[in-house]
Amino acid sequence: MRTHAAPLRIYWLALKRGLVQAEGHGLHVALSEETVLEWFKLLRLPPYQAAYPVRPMGSACPECPPREGNGGEVTTERTFPEGRKMACLLCRSCWLELEPTSQMGRGSDAPVGRR
Repeated sequence: MRTHAAPLRIYWLALKRGLVQAEGHGLHVALSEETVLEWFKLLRLPPYQAAYPVRPMGSACPECPPREGNGGEVTTERTFPEGRKMACLLCRSCWLELEPTSQMGRGSDAPVGRR
């Protein structure tokens, strides 16, 4: 994500100032509109917060029937700080698996007792 943060900011500023090329909505940086929209979907930013369903960690494909052993051909397509995008190799359906967050936003999710 660190390698994408600065180019995302540049694209957003260029878009707001009308500097993005009309043809393909591209900007001469290492990002395209498709990449930016994919990151918006992965990070669940409005209006793309529901682009991918969120499923529990280690889920099998919700579209394909369960298979013997592992329950389907699932692969990690992309990882990001809060989780990962999963894809079924058979039907190409995609979903997100998000890391649980703790009450403090970091570390273990185990509750801390008060004395």
